[in-house]
Amino acid sequence: MKRRFMGLLTAAALVASLAGCGGSTEEAATTAATAGGTSTETSGETSGGEDSLEGKKLLFFAFQNIGDYGTNDLGYYAAQEIAEKYGIEMTLVEGGLDASTRTTTLLDAIETGGYDYVISSSWYIQDDLLANVDRFPDMKFILYDTAPTLDLTDYPNVFGVSFRQDEGSFITAVYQCLMSENHKIGAAANQDSPILNDFVTGWLAGVKYYNDNMAADGEEVAYNIAYYSDQTVQGAYETVNVLYNNGCDVVYNIGGSYCVGALNACSEHGGIENGQYLIGVDYDQYTTFANADNEVAGYENLVTSMEKRITQCCVLAFDGIVSGDMEMGNHRFGVTDGGTGLAYNENYYAHTPEDVQATITELEEKITSGEIVVPSYYDLPDYDTFAQFRDDPEYRL
Repeated sequence: MKRRFMGLLTAAALVASLAGCGGSTEEAATTAATAGGTSTETSGETSGGEDSLEGKKLLFFAFQNIGDYGTNDLGYYAAQEIAEKYGIEMTLVEGGLDASTRTTTLLDAIETGGYDYVISSSWYIQDDLLANVDRFPDMKFILYDTAPTLDLTDYPNVFGVSFRQDEGSFITAVYQCLMSENHKIGAAANQDSPILNDFVTGWLAGVKYYNDNMAADGEEVAYNIAYYSDQTVQGAYETVNVLYNNGCDVVYNIGGSYCVGALNACSEHGGIENGQYLIGVDYDQYTTFANADNEVAGYENLVTSMEKRITQCCVLAFDGIVSGDMEMGNHRFGVTDGGTGLAYNENYYAHTPEDVQATITELEEKITSGEIVVPSYYDLPDYDTFAQFRDDPEYRL
């Protein structure tokens, strides 16, 4: 079977930056703190009932600010749901934008708050937190978005929530192949790092699976991968624009915080009405932007997103801790557990043919059954193996 050439692309140097999205995501959310500042909020109407943990206290620590439409907000939604479900008093502490004070802010909150449970993203605070958790043996910590390789054996009061973004990205790639009229698709990753390359590894495996097992002879799909040269909204715009300019008609933007730039690029190429699709990441960006207080231009061009279902998995982790059904340690959530997958929203159903929907469902079932085993970057022996898999369309793991 003939395979098409893939190119690794790098966006040109950037000289300007666009403003990102802002505004609150829920009425209950605090206003985002200014750089270097923090803010707190306490809530917890008691739900009562047999599941009640009334009298217990939960801290949710946002490593930056609430209102990011992403990692912080999704964890905060989980904390709110847990507080309501169990009747727990929940306190929000925002780390702000000053990285030099973030750890101090977190540890001060833990030391003075008398909490029973702490939930936070692993981003930026993981090492400092793990260095101190033995000081709080009676607290239970949920760290989400941890690396799959994180070993928590020596931290008996820590539960890690890691995601099989490789599995979700595998499905995303096959979806792109099925949707592409140009037989050319793209992925834009916000940096060349292990966590982002785990997305890319699964994505590459999905493209190659499609070409090997699903494409008609001569109908194989070519692929381009581009890394942001700058982690800004402008960087996303420049990089995604390169992919569309190179003929990709379905682009996967692996940079949730910078989606506005990707949307601008997609809109400039005519968007869905012109057969140019964009796929978001981390959360259901279409639904979030459709309901946002501030208008997000071009959101209607998000045909779906590859979700890391942080909210659901953090609630599941908390339930498991309380019931005793889940042991502490690092846990990976993927397609099988509903931890990753496409966002099945109104835009997905409006623009995705029924036969494509059926194929995606079949793929999920094959991953769940073990018929398809998706490779992870973290299972590869070294970076060079990944680079060969990325750069050589003929290379298989």
